[in-house]
Amino acid sequence: MNVKNRKCIRKLSLKSLYANRRRNLIAIFAIALTTLLFTSMFTIVLSLNASYETYQFRQVGGYAHGTFKDVSPEQAERIAAHPKVKSAGARKVIGITADGVFSKTPAEISYMDANCTKWSYATPTTGRMPESGKEVTMDTAALQLLGVTPELGAEVTVSYSITDKDQTAFTVTDTFTLVGYWDYDELMPVHYINISRDYADDIEAQAVKTGLQPFRTDLNVMMASSTNIQGQMEQVDTDLGYTWDSYTDPNSVRIGVNWGYTSSQLESHLDPELVIAIAAFLLLVIFTGYLIIYNIFQISVAGDIRFYGLLKTIGTTPRQLKRIIRQQALLLCLIGIPAGLLLGYGIGAVLVPVVLRSTQLDAGITTISTSPVIFVGSVLFALLTVLLSCSKPGKMAARVSPVEATKYTDAMQTKKKQRSTRGAKLHQMAFANLGRNKKKTVLVVVSLALSVTLFNALCAFVGGFSMEKYVSFMTCADFIVSTPDYFRYNPADEFIVPLWAASAWRSMYPS
Repeated sequence: MNVKNRKCIRKLSLKSLYANRRRNLIAIFAIALTTLLFTSMFTIVLSLNASYETYQFRQVGGYAHGTFKDVSPEQAERIAAHPKVKSAGARKVIGITADGVFSKTPAEISYMDANCTKWSYATPTTGRMPESGKEVTMDTAALQLLGVTPELGAEVTVSYSITDKDQTAFTVTDTFTLVGYWDYDELMPVHYINISRDYADDIEAQAVKTGLQPFRTDLNVMMASSTNIQGQMEQVDTDLGYTWDSYTDPNSVRIGVNWGYTSSQLESHLDPELVIAIAAFLLLVIFTGYLIIYNIFQISVAGDIRFYGLLKTIGTTPRQLKRIIRQQALLLCLIGIPAGLLLGYGIGAVLVPVVLRSTQLDAGITTISTSPVIFVGSVLFALLTVLLSCSKPGKMAARVSPVEATKYTDAMQTKKKQRSTRGAKLHQMAFANLGRNKKKTVLVVVSLALSVTLFNALCAFVGGFSMEKYVSFMTCADFIVSTPDYFRYNPADEFIVPLWAASAWRSMYPS
């Protein structure tokens, strides 16, 4: 008789599950351990990526996806309204100061709207943004260089060179009222000195009267996603009838992609070896989890094989037997996977700062990722591992006949037994027991070996960063002596002289 009642099959699954509570605890532990492995791995990898991106954003000066450069008001409005553009923020640079106290790190005087201010790490932590007249905001280090105490309402005098699209023109000195400030970030490439829109328009009008061109306005944008930023921005230009590869065409809107995003770096420098290594590591983790859970379900099915044989005698089909085992596995997942997610995320979050301290990244910028990919990916991989692990035991239960089930034994056929006259020894009995089921013994040994392999791989990954190699890649010298121009990638040949010719050097290191 073919039993088609799903409710009956579900009840059998629950009753069988309830009758083996000790085995269920072991299975739940194995599922939770596998999920913990996936979750902690995804948490560490994505958090390292988020921390690395934050580090890069601070070096770039912001985290906008990209910039449409030198846009007119009409172009900015059309670009901001495009469906692929999630949000936009404008910035108009009116001048720069790179001399005197700002010779080491220059300062840019510009107007930023609310979005651009936020994306450029220039939101005042004390006070507000400039709104009108000669109001200004800047970081605390710039205030210190100018000799101003960070206090709202303080008078700040700044001298800067007016800069249009093509040239740096005359110098302007103005006194502003401080309406906001924030802590300085040493990784930032410039000091942001933000002014009001009224002041920027007023200075621009004065500059145009002297024969200068209008100031350049850049539109920073956040696209629909951080993948394929270059392609998305080119599509926006194409849809609006603009080109992006010309400096002279008035219909050209050039684009710049934020190289701080890992996706933009991978798109331009995709390394096949890296992809293969990641895929191989994921397969190794899946296979390790598969062996752990497979062994448990294999033992479970072997222990209940007579029960499954009795079910077949009353008409249960092989397909229904597979469903019973699969439903039991999924029910155990309802407990094991959530526990593994919580423990894995917690362990991953604790390990991220430890891993960061072994790299060139500062542990102070640790960013713990909360991406849904961590949890969705861990659940999917854990479910895939569990379903793969219970598929073969399910086939074994479905394949056995009722008669075979009554006399089933887990031991495999062995060679003819040899009698010993020296008596039984414990180690001999242990080895003999391992030989009863060589396949199971191999699986257990491989499971233990893969666990050690994963641990060694993690240790190699954490301790594999060499500061010596990193420094040798960045520079060929032990230290560099130069003017600030050299570090701003400007020609500094006229400032470079043989060190031994410098009197100060001779006094420090006499021959």
